[in-house]
Amino acid sequence: MAGQLAATAKAAPLEWKASAPPTDSRLHQLAPYIGKLKPVIARQLLRKFTAPGDVVLDCFSGSGTIPLEAPLLGRRVLAFDTNPYAVTLTRAKLEAPASLGAANQQLLQRLLAAHARPQYADDKIPEWVRKFFHPETLQNALRFADECLERDDQFLLACLLSILHHQRPGFLSYPSSHLVPYLRDRKFPRGEYPEMYAERTLAPRLTAKLRRTYRDGRVVGRAGVLQVGQVSVADLRLDRKVDAIVTSPPYMNALDYVRDNRLRMWFLDRRTVDYSPEPTEKQDQSDAITAAFARNVLRYLRTGGY
Repeated sequence: MAGQLAATAKAAPLEWKASAPPTDSRLHQLAPYIGKLKPVIARQLLRKFTAPGDVVLDCFSGSGTIPLEAPLLGRRVLAFDTNPYAVTLTRAKLEAPASLGAANQQLLQRLLAAHARPQYADDKIPEWVRKFFHPETLQNALRFADECLERDDQFLLACLLSILHHQRPGFLSYPSSHLVPYLRDRKFPRGEYPEMYAERTLAPRLTAKLRRTYRDGRVVGRAGVLQVGQVSVADLRLDRKVDAIVTSPPYMNALDYVRDNRLRMWFLDRRTVDYSPEPTEKQDQSDAITAAFARNVLRYLRTGGY
């Protein structure tokens, strides 16, 4: 069997290695996510193995690349992941308002409601979180996040998380890295770069984020989105068969999706979790996930499906 597989294997298409083309939906760039699948890979697999109207299952949705491409190509999609940040990004891309005008109106409502919310006491915010932000910036970001969480507004919540930390002026934190959060105060000392440690207002940065997101005006139709949820492959339950399973499993024992996204994930859930900046011992769960996939997920694939 291994020999047969090796004999039929083909080199990946050259375009899979190329930079993203300008024709990609801007929603793919909504927020950073470590280990993202390229849209061109999702697009080509969907075109090759599915037809318009088919039901596609992605049980490791990650940043939502496959779930976004599926309805853009006229397919229907079911998307799941165990990581709350992944679920937020996937839902955000599939639930984006229909236009920039609608998104701006939604933003104004959230900003006004967030401004009326009470401020947080410092002792309710971990020190490792406070060190990333000017106090006023942090208060405003937290209240805005709470308003989005209460209204189940995953789109604007993802927009906030996307600008949460970086060193560029359009982001909210003190100078820091973009993907995995850590401060860059040695490279940008406060005494030499005082402007990078000043308060950063929320509204203009979120407005600019929306302008970038809607530059191409492409959003998905809600009719193509059947379900998005936070669930593992072992616990997945569907009420239908699917025509294809197109998915990108996690990088086993290589990435720590909690630690690497810890600041954004803390904004999603401050009550029950404490994401330490220290590395944690990772366990290779590939065998267990593979077994759960074969035992539970494949039973939903229709006969003759891919």
